[in-house]
Parts: sequence; structure tokens; C-alpha cells
Amino acid sequence: MLSMSVNSLSETLPHELGNLRNMSELYLSYNHFTGPLPLEIFNLTKLTVLDLSDNDLTGTLPLELGNLNKLKRLSLEDNRFTGTLRSELGYLVELNALDLGWNIFSGTLPPRLYDLNNLAEIDFSGNYFSGTLPSELGNLSNLTQLRSTDNSFEGSLPSELGRLNMLNVLYLDYNDLVGTLPSEFGNLNKLAEIDLYSNELTGTVPSQLGNLIEMTKLGISQNLLEGTLPTELGNLKRLEYFQVNENKLNGTVPSELGQLNMAWTFWLFSNKFSGTLPSELAQLTSVVNFWVYSNQFTGTLPSWIGDLSNLRSLYVGGNQFVGTLPSELGLLNLEHFGVDKNKFTGTLPSWIGDFRDLGVLWINNNQFTGTFPPEIENNLNLHDFCAKSNNFSGPVPRDIEDLYTCYE
Repeated sequence: MLSMSVNSLSETLPHELGNLRNMSELYLSYNHFTGPLPLEIFNLTKLTVLDLSDNDLTGTLPLELGNLNKLKRLSLEDNRFTGTLRSELGYLVELNALDLGWNIFSGTLPPRLYDLNNLAEIDFSGNYFSGTLPSELGNLSNLTQLRSTDNSFEGSLPSELGRLNMLNVLYLDYNDLVGTLPSEFGNLNKLAEIDLYSNELTGTVPSQLGNLIEMTKLGISQNLLEGTLPTELGNLKRLEYFQVNENKLNGTVPSELGQLNMAWTFWLFSNKFSGTLPSELAQLTSVVNFWVYSNQFTGTLPSWIGDLSNLRSLYVGGNQFVGTLPSELGLLNLEHFGVDKNKFTGTLPSWIGDFRDLGVLWINNNQFTGTFPPEIENNLNLHDFCAKSNNFSGPVPRDIEDLYTCYE
């Protein structure tokens, strides 16, 4: 084994590396190596690990890559490799980890990739891969992680991915995927994280996702999903990230979502949800970010919001909330508070000055009346304040007047 990672080494990789014929592991990550890979490195046919990640290497992967048929781990992420993946990749039959993320690879994935039955981890993120995700991906029965964030994959999600019963992580965000979420994903009973952010997925959220009780992250935001949220999502009691924002979802919020009491990010914003916020959401005692803005919610701002003691970011703007703000809130850790673009009335309560860490306060475009409470000047960390389009009387307090920054 040769390990020279994190040494600030630079220039090109020496051709003499090819003389170390008995070497089994080569770690040269986190350096500043440049230039193409010397062909001599592919004479090291006993290599089981080749880690050249986090350098400035360039060029394409040569045909000779297929010589390294004992490789179990190939890590080339965070370099500047270009070109397409060659079919010779299929000779690496013992490979269980393939990390090519954050390079400049392009083209479609070679069909022989799907013959590598030992693959457990794949990362193609941050490249320019294109084409469709083939159904043969479902043949990689040992796959635990599939990461392909930020590419140009198109077409639909193959239902065959539902056969990957060892899969723990599925990241396909920032692609051009279309079609529906396969109900077969409900068979992935070991899946802990799924992120499909920023695609063009349509249809409804399948109720079968409620079977994934190991899930800690559900990220399906910024798509074209519609319909109501299935009540079965309340079964995902280990969720930490619940992100369904920026879709076309509608209807009322299921009360069962109150069972997600480990969630610290709860994002419903920019949909078409309506009705009142169910009181069961008071059970979200771990939530830090509660964003439900830009929907069609009605009713008053519920007093149970004050029970979410870990809240740091509360945005309920752009709805149809009415009435006065609660007489008590008690969210002493709040850093962002947005109730703008609703129909709130009455005066601002004195607790508006209780937030020692408050940096953002948006109360604009409501029907608030009266004067600003003097306590508002206690918010010493306030840097973004907007109160326009209300019915306030009297001046804006001098200490916050300079912070009056409103954005449309």
C-alpha cells in the first residue's frame, strides 16, 4: 500500500508508479496533481484500491483501465476528467465502489456497467452524463448508494429501481427526469435518503412511500407533483428532512404528519395547500425550519406554534391567515420570522422584541394597526426588516429605520 493523501503534492503523476507491480492500494487524494493519468499506472494489476480524488487531473479514462480487474474501489471524484465512460469499465468485475463525481464526464452510461454485480456504491454526481436511466440498473442487487446529482439524465424513473432492496441512498436531484414516482419505490425498505429535487416529475405522491420506515430524508421538491399528500407519510417517523415544497400539491395537510416528531426541516412552501394547519403539527417538537409560505392556508396563526421550542426559522407568508398574532409565542431561538402577505390585523405584540437572535422580520402586506411597540428595538441582530403596506400609525423606530429593506 502507498498512501500519500493530503500532502500538497503537485505536478504530474510520475510514470515510475507503474514499477510498483505488487502494490495493492494507492491513495493519492487531496493533493494538487495535474495532467493526464500515466498509462504505466494501469500496469498495477494487483490494485484493489485506486484513490486519486480531489486533485486537478485531466484527460480521459484510457482503454487500459480494464487491466485493473482486481479493483474494488475506484475514486476519481473532484478532478477535471473529460470524455465518455468506456465499455472497458465492465472488466472491473470485483468493483464495489465507483466514484466519478464532480468531473466533466459526458455521454451516456456504458451498458456493461450493469454487469458489475458487486457494485455497492455509485457516484456520478456533478458531470454532464445524459440519456435515460436504464431498467438494467435494477440488476445491481448489491447497490446501497446511487448518487447522480446534477447531470442531464432524462426520461422516466425505471420502476426496476424498486428491486434494489439493499439501497440506502438515492440522489437523482438536479436532472431532467420526467414521468411519475414509481409505486415500486415502496419496496425499498432499507432506503434512508431520497432526493429528487429539481426535476420535472409529475403525477401524485404514491402512498407506498409510507412503507419506507427507515427514511430520514424525503426530498421531492421543485417538481410538478400534484394531488394530495398521502396520509401514509405519517409512518415515516424517523424523517429529519421533509421537503415537498415547490410542486402543485393541494388539499389539506394530513394530520398524520404530526407523527414526524424527529423532523427538523418541514417544508411545504410554494404549493396549493388549503385549509387550516392541523393541530397535530404541534407534535413536531424537533422542527427547526417550518416553512409553509405561498400556499392557500386559512384561519388564524395557531397558538401551538409557540410550542415548537426549537424553531429558528418560521415562514408563513403568502397565505390567507387572518386575525391577530398570538398573545404569546415564546420562540426565543427564532432567527427568521415571516408573516408577510396575509390578512393579519391588530397591533404588534410586545413579544416581537423577545428574539435575541432575530435577523429577519417580515410583517409587510397585512392589516396591522397601531404603533410599533418599543420592544422591537431589542432585536439587536435584526438586519432585514419589512413592514410596508399595513395601517401602522406613528414613525418606524429610529434604531430599525435603516434596516427597512423590502423585496418583491
